[in-house]
Amino acid sequence: MLDWKTLGPKALSEVPAEAPLIGHLLRSSDELSVFVSRSSTTNEPVLLIVNDAHRATRTRAALEALARTLAELGSELRFRALVATGTHRFAERERREFEDATFGGCGLDIADTAWHDADDRKALTELAGVRLHHWLGSSRFLLPIGSCEPHYFAGVTGAHKTITIGCFSRAAIERNHAGAMNPASDVLQLDGNPVFEESVDVLANLKAAGKEVFAINEVVCDHTLLAAAAGDPLTALRELLSTVRRVFLQQIPAPVDVLHLKVPEPLGRNLYQADKALKNNHRAVRDGGGIVLEAKCPEGIGPDAFMGLLERAGDYASAIRLVETEGYRLGDHKAVKLRYLTDRACRGVHVALVSPGISQTQAQAAGMALFAEVAPAVDWLRRVTGGSFQQGLVIEDAGVCCVAPR
Repeated sequence: MLDWKTLGPKALSEVPAEAPLIGHLLRSSDELSVFVSRSSTTNEPVLLIVNDAHRATRTRAALEALARTLAELGSELRFRALVATGTHRFAERERREFEDATFGGCGLDIADTAWHDADDRKALTELAGVRLHHWLGSSRFLLPIGSCEPHYFAGVTGAHKTITIGCFSRAAIERNHAGAMNPASDVLQLDGNPVFEESVDVLANLKAAGKEVFAINEVVCDHTLLAAAAGDPLTALRELLSTVRRVFLQQIPAPVDVLHLKVPEPLGRNLYQADKALKNNHRAVRDGGGIVLEAKCPEGIGPDAFMGLLERAGDYASAIRLVETEGYRLGDHKAVKLRYLTDRACRGVHVALVSPGISQTQAQAAGMALFAEVAPAVDWLRRVTGGSFQQGLVIEDAGVCCVAPR
C-alpha cells in the first residue's frame, strides 16, 4: 500500500514575518533617501530593472510602494524601465499585457520601456567585464527589483541576478550557465558557486564604473508577499536567505520511493522550465525510484538546444562526451543532469510526464513516459521499477520548493 504525504512551501502561518513589507521598508531606508537625493541632482532618469513574467516577483507592489515613498519625500524622479529577460522570448501581445499590468498607473513617471534582447548586438555594450544591455552603460542610477527563491544552479534568485545575468548577452549567459556543470552550483548554495560568484563580480565592476545601485528584494509564495529587503543587492539577498529556507526548504528523514512533482505556471509553461522541479527535488527520491512530473507545458518543450542534446544522447556518458567534444551550449546542463538522473548506470530513476502540451515523441526523446493522468503514471512506475512502492511524496509548487533528506 502506497502511503502518500504532501509537502510544499510552508503555510504562511508557519513563517514568522521578520522583514518589514515594502512600504514601511522604503520609508525607513536611509539608503533610499541618499539614492534619491543623489539622483535628484542630475537630469538623467533612474533605470528600473525588473523581472519578466517567468518570475513570481510582485513588481507592481514594489513600484507602487516606491511611488508612495517618493511622494512623501517630495521627489519627482523620472524613470525608464528595462525588463530583464535573459534569453526568454515574448510575443508582442505578452509584452503589452505585462507592461500594462506592471507599469500602467503605478504612480511613477516612466518615460520609456525596453525589453532586453540577448541577441540584439546593437542594444548591447561592453561594461563590467561582460556584454550587457546598453541602458546599464548609459545610466548611473540603477534600481533592480527581484524575488528570492531557490534556484537549482544559481543558488538563490534575486535582484543581483536580475541586474546581471538577466541583462547579459547570449554569449555571456551561455558562459555563466556553463558553471552549472560544476558540482558547487546547486540549489540554495552560494559560497563557491561560480554562477552566483559571477553576479557578485559584475556588481562590483558596475560600482567601480561609477554606478549607484539600490535594490528591492521580495520573498513571494503563492502570490503572497511574505518579506522584503532593500539596499545593496547582496545585502538585500542575504537578509532574506533565512526566510527563503524556511519557506521553500523541506527536509525528510530519507529518500522516498516515488515523487509526484506539481509544477504550476509560470514555471509549468514549458518542459525546460518545469524541469527545475526535478533539479530541486531529485535528492528526495531513492535511486531506482520513480517521479511523476505534472506540468501543463502550453508552450511545449522550450529552447531547441535542450531537446537537441537529449535527442542525440540517450545516456549520461554520451551527453557528457558531446558537451566535451562540441563545447557547452545554453541548456546543456539541464540535459546532462536529466540523463544522470534517469540513466541506469547512474541513478536509474524513472520519470513519468503528465502533460497535455508535450507529444509522445518529445517525451520519449527526453527519456520520459507520457501520460494523460497521474494514476496510470504511478501504476507504470510501479511496474517498471520492479518493486513495491511504500512511501510516496507529493510536492506542491515543486519548481520553487526544495525537498531533501536531512
